[in-house]
Amino acid sequence: METTLPAAAPLGTANAQAHDIHVIRDELCVVEAVPVPRHSLEGKDILAAAGRPADADHIVLQVLKTGGLETIRLHEQANLALGTKFVLATGDRLYRFGVGVGEDSYEWPYRFISGQLIRELAAVPDNQQIEILRNGVAAVVLPAERIDLAEPGVENFAKVTKVWKLKVHGVIQEWDKPEVKVADALARGGYDPKSWDILLIVQGEKTKVTPDYVVDLRTPGIEKIRLMQRTVINGDGQTLAARRQFKVLADDEKFLDDLGLRWETVLEAERRWLLIHDYQLPVGYAPSVVTLALDIHREYPVTQIDMFYFTPFVRRANGAEIPSTQVRAMIGGMEFQGWSRHRTEASKWDEHTDNVRSHMVLVDTCLAKELDE
Repeated sequence: METTLPAAAPLGTANAQAHDIHVIRDELCVVEAVPVPRHSLEGKDILAAAGRPADADHIVLQVLKTGGLETIRLHEQANLALGTKFVLATGDRLYRFGVGVGEDSYEWPYRFISGQLIRELAAVPDNQQIEILRNGVAAVVLPAERIDLAEPGVENFAKVTKVWKLKVHGVIQEWDKPEVKVADALARGGYDPKSWDILLIVQGEKTKVTPDYVVDLRTPGIEKIRLMQRTVINGDGQTLAARRQFKVLADDEKFLDDLGLRWETVLEAERRWLLIHDYQLPVGYAPSVVTLALDIHREYPVTQIDMFYFTPFVRRANGAEIPSTQVRAMIGGMEFQGWSRHRTEASKWDEHTDNVRSHMVLVDTCLAKELDE
């Protein structure tokens, strides 16, 4: 079975005119734009525009927008409202295949057909994918893949509803569409978007988004949506002022502000601490919300950020012991639990590229690894 398909021309090109049609000339399944002089076209006009002789040996098949093929005879006018894509072929050999159990069968004039054309002929919706049994195992047929219809066992394809997954505040949601509005994901999880700052995490990178933002789950690396409390207040309802006892790098300040969390810089004896409040831990830890502390050396970024600290102390929700968390630090009269997690030679600190953001990725990675995620 061949799976290599030459790059197909787009359905519209820079030179495309208002009266372009699109033709498939052979089993390579390449779609070509062909200009035509007028809207009213008979079968012979389509053949002539594509450089084919208008005789009984040549057939014109119209790919319908609603699915299926319709034969256009030489002197029959084609209704372009039904579709502007045509298959040109010779001979009377047709290959038959079915898509879905108990649904219509389809005919194709060439031995090979692309996954995209199967989708169009069978009118497969975007939230479904086409599968075929290969060596007893169901495999997805990709749009650019060419299928040999003469090969035994390929005449029946299955339509399977595709599921896209998104983790919202630690809970995995399944969607039957690839684009999900943040507000819809929050509503399904029972969250009021007005009460939270919303972070979209993609490959460890955090971006603050709004409820109207649309997440494309087809994007590689989409991981989760994390919710953060907007404010922290003291006992009489007043917002606590954030301490800024030393300055951080401009890039770090922007990153911390974009997190949507209250953060502070605190001097404690000879050490400089960055505190990030209301840091949400992954499901599987207790408590679920903590203050995260990073030890920022006076020579940072030349000197690396090492380890990380939590208060209250963090434990596994199932009671399992977390190794190498015996280090302690006192910050502002509160005791923090230090996690001894260090870079290896393979992930050596680089003063030119590493910063608070990259260390936060390390923190998230270590937390996930501890849970074997």
